[in-house]
Amino acid sequence: MSACDYATQDELIEAVKEFMLQVKGVEEVFVLTDTDKEIIEQLEEEAKGNVLMGMGEGDNRGIAEVFSREHILCFTTNKQYVWPDPPNVIMMQGGEVIGFDCFEHEVSQYQDHPDYMVMGTFIMNKAKAAGKSGKPIVVLPPKPCDLGTIEVDDAVLGSPSTPSDEYIRKTYHFECSMEKGTFFLGFNKVKCLD
Repeated sequence: MSACDYATQDELIEAVKEFMLQVKGVEEVFVLTDTDKEIIEQLEEEAKGNVLMGMGEGDNRGIAEVFSREHILCFTTNKQYVWPDPPNVIMMQGGEVIGFDCFEHEVSQYQDHPDYMVMGTFIMNKAKAAGKSGKPIVVLPPKPCDLGTIEVDDAVLGSPSTPSDEYIRKTYHFECSMEKGTFFLGFNKVKCLD
């Protein structure tokens, strides 16, 4: 359904919320308030220096992209939620990719290779990392979001830093569990509405 088939932006947002609630593993969906946005932007800025126990820097490009959109939704997930295709975490140093996450079935191609270290589904290229100077940068990239038959432009997902996730859980009284998570979804105002 074209976004222009909705009478107002609010109706479109409600349709997106209803669609997301049908996605396996999504438990709750809500619109972020302006206060939430300000606090989360501050938390994301503070989190930049708190990765790898302070030895690295964070670059949450996903959240930056989401927050550049006009409409921002948050949704909570359980362990049935299927994450977007990897990479969802990229480690860079000296301008080069030195680590990334991958699908479980891809791990075997790196397992016995002398240049790689495998940690679960995270792959570190030891050969590229050796001799690099400067702090590593952990990048959380934006991920596209398919909203089925709801046609909107620029729909993007972002995974929050730990402080932002904790803020959402505390503010909205969501269970603090390793099996539960939060994501943000952003999209721009559709010109044919309002």
